[in-house]
Amino acid sequence: MTVHASFAAVVLGAMVAISPARAEPAVPVAVANFDFLDTSGEPVDQSDTHKRRLKALSDFLRDQLAASGKLKLVTLPCEASQCTAANPGFEPLARQAKQAGARFVVIGAVEKTSTLIGWVKYSVLNVDDQRAICGELITYRGDTDESWRRAAKFSAGQIVNRCQFGG
Repeated sequence: MTVHASFAAVVLGAMVAISPARAEPAVPVAVANFDFLDTSGEPVDQSDTHKRRLKALSDFLRDQLAASGKLKLVTLPCEASQCTAANPGFEPLARQAKQAGARFVVIGAVEKTSTLIGWVKYSVLNVDDQRAICGELITYRGDTDESWRRAAKFSAGQIVNRCQFGG
């Protein structure tokens, strides 16, 4: 072997050794719209504001999950309408998600318990066996666009980093 050939073999070997491992393919996941419940008892009707915030929360959650690179977002056919765990329900959502190519579907709800406190509860469910692979209840303070956005961002981080999508 010539000096040039030996050098080329060493360089090629080093390049293979330091090249990044192939990334796992993104897991196909559908995200249903979240349900909303206001048990705060406040006298002011904030239905329109909460409807807007709920849509923004679902949209931002989808954006955050897609931006992770670990998940491939699959659009549910019902996404533009109600499309929640309560309506049409999990079984129709699971069927739609599976038909669209998703392996998992994220469902959830937001509850405003007072002016200061709200919570987000989500579950990530396998569309084949309808079992939760993870889920969490998180609380947040404040009833503002920013507080809802932070809750969505935190939830997305938990889903990406804690849910076991393998297998």
